[in-house]
Amino acid sequence: MCVLGGTVLMPTVALFGVEPSVRTFNAGQQAKVDGVIISRVGAVLKLRSDDNSVGTIDLTDDTRIQLKHGVLRRKATMSSDSLVSGLRVEAVGQGNEKGELVADRILFDPSSMKASRQIDTRVSPLESRTDGLESRTGRVEGRQGDLESAQKQTDQRVGQVGQVAEQANRGVGSVNERVSNLDNYQEKYKESVYFKLNSTVLEAPEKAKLDTVIAQTKNEKGYAIEVAGFADKTGKAALNQTLSERRAEAVVRYLEQEGSIPIHRILAPAGMGTTHEAADNSTEEGRKLNRRVEITVLINQGLASSAAGPSAAPATAAPQSTNDPATVGAKPPSK
Repeated sequence: MCVLGGTVLMPTVALFGVEPSVRTFNAGQQAKVDGVIISRVGAVLKLRSDDNSVGTIDLTDDTRIQLKHGVLRRKATMSSDSLVSGLRVEAVGQGNEKGELVADRILFDPSSMKASRQIDTRVSPLESRTDGLESRTGRVEGRQGDLESAQKQTDQRVGQVGQVAEQANRGVGSVNERVSNLDNYQEKYKESVYFKLNSTVLEAPEKAKLDTVIAQTKNEKGYAIEVAGFADKTGKAALNQTLSERRAEAVVRYLEQEGSIPIHRILAPAGMGTTHEAADNSTEEGRKLNRRVEITVLINQGLASSAAGPSAAPATAAPQSTNDPATVGAKPPSK
C-alpha cells in the first residue's frame, strides 16, 4: 500500500508544487501584480505569482479587461469570460481592507490564450482520481486487522487495488503528457490571399479562399490562427509597412465578422512589410506574389489528443492549398 500511496502523490506534487504563501495588498494603495490564474469563482480570481505567492483579485463592473499592448499588437477590450485558469495576466488596482486587490485593469498577451481555456479540464480529473485512490487505500488499510481470519479474501482485494493503481498510473501518465503538450502547436494548414497594387481590399476570389479556411476550422479543437501581411518593394518602405499591416487587418476583420471566428482564436496580426519575399520583386509576377497575406491554422497538440482519446497521434501539417500559386506554379488572380 506504500507503493500505491507513492504512485498517487508524486504526480500531484509535480503538478501543483509546494504549499504557496498568501499575498496581501495594503488598503488604499495602488499595486500591480503579474501571475497565472489558478482558480476563479464568480468575480474573484486567485493569482499565483512567479515567487509562488497567491493573491486574491476582485473584479468589478468597472474593471477593464484588455489585450496587452506591444509591437504588432492590436488594442482590444475583452470580456471577463476570457479570464480562465492557466492564463497569465497583469492586474493593476488598489488594495482593500481584506488584503485583496480590487482590479482597475487586467491585461494579458493573446499568445497566453493558446491553451488556457482547456487546462482546468486536464488538471481537475487528476485531482479527483487522486482523492478516490487515497480513499480506497484507507479502506484497504482498515481491513488489515482481519488478515489472519480472512487471508484469502484480503489477498484478493489487494490484487484488485493493485490493478486499480496500475490503471491510475496509466491515466496519470496520459494526463501529464497532455498537460505538457498544452503549449505545443503544429501547423495544420496554410493559405495565402493576394491584393492589387497599393490596395487593401479583399477581392471575391480571395474571400472564397478565406471561406474555405473558416469551414475547415469548424471541426477543429484547440486551434489558433496566425495572420501575416506582406507588400512588394514598389514605393516607399513606410507605405509598404502600412499596406502590409492593413492587409493583415482586413483578413482578420473578415475572419471575425464574416466567418464568426472567435477573437481569442486569432493571434495578433503582423505587418511584415517587404520581408520574407515569396518571389523575385524585380518581375511583375514576383511582385504580385509578394502582395499577400499568409493565414496559418495551428493545432494545440495537448487539446487535440484529449479530444481524440489517449491513442491519438499528433496532428501533422497538411499540404498547402492548391489555391496558392506559390506552390503549384499557377498565376494569382489578375492584379
